[in-house]
Amino acid sequence: MKQLFRSFLVISFGVSLMVAKNTLPVQIELHSYQQVVVKDKHGKVKKDKQGKPVKKWVAVRTAVPGTFIKYVDTVINDSNETLTDVKVKNRIDPNLAFVADSAVSKNKFGTKYSIDGGKHFDVAEKLYVVENKRKRLAKPSEYNALLFTIEKVAPHSSVDISYMTKVK
Repeated sequence: MKQLFRSFLVISFGVSLMVAKNTLPVQIELHSYQQVVVKDKHGKVKKDKQGKPVKKWVAVRTAVPGTFIKYVDTVINDSNETLTDVKVKNRIDPNLAFVADSAVSKNKFGTKYSIDGGKHFDVAEKLYVVENKRKRLAKPSEYNALLFTIEKVAPHSSVDISYMTKVK
């Protein structure tokens, strides 16, 4: 598992930020979290009122197959100008599968996907894979890069976009 964990550290830095004016003080931070079951001090699983295990998000430590990983991109605008159409690229590690419809933000944004390592991006409905001489729509688990376009980032503020993956 240590080798797999290292790949998460690599993907944490597999993000790029594109803005129209490169001189503006803009930063991007990427954080990764995994969902864990909460246990009491005796190691017993805590349950909610419906009897289901209580879960919470914590920084990624060790992730085994089946673990959900949530990534949060934070775009920070330290300038006095509103940024528009800010593009953020994320590579998806080959050990991970993108979870369909998991990209969310409180701000307006668009998402495009790639199945060729980020060379080309498009909407999901236009991504096709050729398999056995047949063309089929790409599955979300086959996406290997994401491109978010954030409509606006106000001056001296930040915008979060999150998405989820699952360890294969």
